[in-house]
Amino acid sequence: MQQKILVLLALLFIPVFSAFGQSRTDSIEIKKGFGTVFRHNGKNLTPKQLLDLTASNPDAYKEMQIAKSNHAAGSVFGFIGGFLVGWPLGTAIGGGDPNWALAGIGAGLLVISIPFSSAYTKHAKNAANLYNSGVSHSSLDGPELHIGMSGSGMGLRLSFP
Repeated sequence: MQQKILVLLALLFIPVFSAFGQSRTDSIEIKKGFGTVFRHNGKNLTPKQLLDLTASNPDAYKEMQIAKSNHAAGSVFGFIGGFLVGWPLGTAIGGGDPNWALAGIGAGLLVISIPFSSAYTKHAKNAANLYNSGVSHSSLDGPELHIGMSGSGMGLRLSFP
């Protein structure tokens, strides 16, 4: 009877200890894939959100301001270039007489947007790394106690960050 009560109590306390044993850091994650994505607490960040987040760190904030201005310039050139390429393509698909010179200008603007995009990524990564190096970790980021079932019964595990 006592073993059943002990097991029941242990099962009730496992989620509580796990919840208190986990903590989130305030750092910015950099995910690389088709493009670079910046995440904070599991959510993707826009350049504006990154700028707001790095405001507490002056060096990271300066770097992010440069990144955001590059992003804005690259977006303008990319949008206009995409429109100028898309209009003649749409005209050609629709059976009209496209203005290929317009498409050429658009392609040139798209090429111009590439260095701005690269500069944004470079400066935003620098800002995230500067921000992460200055993040103060809470007292919850110390050793963590994990209680759970193991192959031989109940177990305790102490892990250090």
